[in-house]
Amino acid sequence: MPISQNQNGILNQAGHITGLEGISTERTLEVIPSLTVSETGTRVAQLLPGPLPGTFIDSPHGRFVNGPLRADIGLTAKYTVTPTVTLDLALNPDFAQVEADQTVVTANQRFPIFFEEKRPFFLEGIDYFRTPFLAVHTRSIVDPDVAAKLSGKRGRNTFGIMFASDNAPGNLSPDERKDPTQSRFAGKNALVGVIRLKRDYGAENSFGLLFTTYDFGNLNRGTNETGLGQAPLEKHNRLAGFDGRVRLNKQTTINFQVIGTYSRRFFFEPELGQSVFRTGNAFAYTFQFNNETKHWTRNYEETGRTRFYRAEVGFTRRTNTNNGGWFIQYRSEPKPKAALTRWRLFTAGNHNFDWQGRMQSWNENTQLQAGFQHEAFVGLGVERGYERLFEEEFGTTRNAPCITRPEISGRCSPAFAGRDNERSSQQRTVYAYAGATPSKKYNFFFFAAHNWGQFDFDFGAGPRFPRVSPVGLLDADGPLDPGPGSQVHIEGNITYQPSAALRNSLSFSKDRLKRYDTNRVAFDDNIVTLRSTYQFSRFTFARARIDFGSLESKIKGEFLLGWTPNPGTAFYVGYNDDLARNGFSPFTGELEPGFRRNGRTFFVKMSYLFRKSFGG
Repeated sequence: MPISQNQNGILNQAGHITGLEGISTERTLEVIPSLTVSETGTRVAQLLPGPLPGTFIDSPHGRFVNGPLRADIGLTAKYTVTPTVTLDLALNPDFAQVEADQTVVTANQRFPIFFEEKRPFFLEGIDYFRTPFLAVHTRSIVDPDVAAKLSGKRGRNTFGIMFASDNAPGNLSPDERKDPTQSRFAGKNALVGVIRLKRDYGAENSFGLLFTTYDFGNLNRGTNETGLGQAPLEKHNRLAGFDGRVRLNKQTTINFQVIGTYSRRFFFEPELGQSVFRTGNAFAYTFQFNNETKHWTRNYEETGRTRFYRAEVGFTRRTNTNNGGWFIQYRSEPKPKAALTRWRLFTAGNHNFDWQGRMQSWNENTQLQAGFQHEAFVGLGVERGYERLFEEEFGTTRNAPCITRPEISGRCSPAFAGRDNERSSQQRTVYAYAGATPSKKYNFFFFAAHNWGQFDFDFGAGPRFPRVSPVGLLDADGPLDPGPGSQVHIEGNITYQPSAALRNSLSFSKDRLKRYDTNRVAFDDNIVTLRSTYQFSRFTFARARIDFGSLESKIKGEFLLGWTPNPGTAFYVGYNDDLARNGFSPFTGELEPGFRRNGRTFFVKMSYLFRKSFGG
């Protein structure tokens, strides 16, 4: 079918096949049992005899302990109730063969970092649960003992129902088991439930409903338990919302969603300087306007979440904020045979206000990109912005009872050092990028940016880069002194594929932030990742990946040999290693010259597909 660039969307321009009637169907049952045998070794603390009889000191290097062989039996099953409705079940699923997440910079990160779902059980049918808000993010289900999904489409109705029992929240560390506020959760599971309903109207309109539930702990517990400076594990959350998509014409669509949440959990109260177990009701909304023609793209979005908004089954970066953003872009007429094949220019901006009406930030971005032969492109951009920080976003406010009346409430300190309870910074950024595919064998990409006025949030970046503020230098537990600095970000990658069987890629990123006031480096992280895959045959492959991060001086390796004659039957042999080179001891905090192994795992995973069809 001809695809018009003057119309928003591609799938909606697809053709319609008719005349397929009276086709027989079958119901199919697929059962995949799996067995994973693994051995894991870790570095643990070790006590050595002290200088005096009967005394002991921590070993600076600890000792490496290999655990016993462990066998995990799992099972996944799928039943096609109808050609468009599927029931999925997983019992103790194991995802040992799934590649680890990409290594990213974690220093100076104020909000959670998003990672894509990679596990096959949750990836299948994931579109049924997607809405404008990421209110369902299956990565929140970390280690399910049991999980089940019923999803599909009947006529104009689309639905998805999911349940899981997650073992991860109750899998406590030895230190957590010693804490009386945490130990009662040991061995307990969190229960997760999701219901998604959507109905199509007209040609390309739809309206839907979403419900999620999350429970970990005793829902009927009293409200008199508090913890000073603690964030206990107990959480209960309900989320309900409705959403829609409306196409006004061939170029314009509107998407929206409204959500309400009910939570019963510990909330940190900056005005009190402590966590309080309480009920929190919240509200969230989003509105998206999209208009796209052959040459022009125009988008506008408004999104907001109140202070106590929690989506325990989803992913949320920030609460108590309202964000408005716009994007306008012009694309030139493509000229495939010319030296300059295409160009585009866009301008974009956004602003953030909290629910008290205070500006949190604003940003404007303008970029020009030009395209050339061999899929080559070059881009230049400039940004300017403003960011404002408030003390209550980081911890205890200076008017909390534990500060004003320490004889009653105990000792604590305000979140920020100094007399001011807020910070602000004017920000400027210049960036450039380029990429090309000179041949089928290789391609490359490069990006560099310099940011003036970027905040150092004064978290510290481990023993290699401790806190750089004057207060932080004297007292590691003292108040934060966030301040602006100059940041450099560089990243790039190159892919080389000499043959259809072998593919190699090398990527690099660097982030460095230096404070203006102290002239000290807040952090400097360099990450290198090497990936290689060789396809011996249609069903047999080998995969290797090595990651290095300079911040922790860790080298992580993943090596996997796989045989997958079909999506269910597979045999994997894998080895993962975790080394430190000139790192810091996790037991003493002292520098350790040379190489030290922190952990390693060897595993073998086997699975087999049993398939049975039933007449329709």
